[in-house]
Amino acid sequence: MKKRFFKSLSLSLLAAGLLSTSMSVQAARTLKLSLQVNLKHPVGANIAFFKEEVEKISNGEIKVELYDSAQLFKGSEVPQAVSSGAIDMGLVLIDEYAGTLPATGLFSVAFLFPNYEVLAKAADLNSPVRKEIDEMIRKTGTRVMWWQDYGPVQLVSKSPVVSPADMKGKKVRVLGKPSGDFINAVGGIPVKIGGSEQFIAYQRGTVDIGMTGTTAIQSRKIYEVMDYVTITNHAQTEFLVVINDKLWDSLSAQEKEWMSKAAQTAEQKLRDATKDENLESEKFIAEKTSMKVVHLTPEQVREWQTVAAPAVDAYIQAAGEPGKRLVEEIKKLY
Repeated sequence: MKKRFFKSLSLSLLAAGLLSTSMSVQAARTLKLSLQVNLKHPVGANIAFFKEEVEKISNGEIKVELYDSAQLFKGSEVPQAVSSGAIDMGLVLIDEYAGTLPATGLFSVAFLFPNYEVLAKAADLNSPVRKEIDEMIRKTGTRVMWWQDYGPVQLVSKSPVVSPADMKGKKVRVLGKPSGDFINAVGGIPVKIGGSEQFIAYQRGTVDIGMTGTTAIQSRKIYEVMDYVTITNHAQTEFLVVINDKLWDSLSAQEKEWMSKAAQTAEQKLRDATKDENLESEKFIAEKTSMKVVHLTPEQVREWQTVAAPAVDAYIQAAGEPGKRLVEEIKKLY
């Protein structure tokens, strides 16, 4: 009788142990994240850092699978893929939301941000500008986890671009509507091309002039297909890492805490490094490639600002009251 009792007890304990182990295995949550850049790109490396950070602080209870270099989705496809649940998380240029939410194109409005400090204030976690944009995006079914500061946008070309007149009649790669309004204002022809597609577009002559950051020129080897980069700093690039909103709501309070902590750490790490990385890439381009770096004089910059002014009006007209309010908030930071 005692033997049967202890045997039964042992089996019960074993079963409980197996059940506990099974539940522990099932408790590990795996999130799939799509990004259109490689993991050596500053933005990609920052996402890899987030993966390491969240897996570390959760003791492996949250795992993140990365699908880089647009293996699954192009950048333009990410908002729909994440909101539909086709992928859990994704990297997206903020401008990709501007087609349906014009106000989110704020950071691409030409010459609206006079310097890096104004950008940092506008993109701060507690900024009213950021809070309003995050809430707009959440209504699409995607929730912003963190912002990725990618730095200022420059012009790349095969012949020197110094004044707005050099853009007249030229096909120019743009990131979205606000940058398209800028190109229209200076007399060019805007052509929307994704970041992962720009090398081929420049190589094939699909466009005459492009726009991108200096770190992308280095990491994507744009210097192999374009001969000049003009340092205009005419817009700022912000990427977002978004998560399916329903998935976020399904996370436990502990999981949300882990995710938020890792996201904020990743965001601060990139923002602290971006300015220096952009300058280092500019130095690399000037010293290690055949690409020529063109710096504008203050007078030349003012000429660009004057000609590009209608782009700010176009943004406000398209974005309505929210856009007007956001522009006013930016100007308070000058």
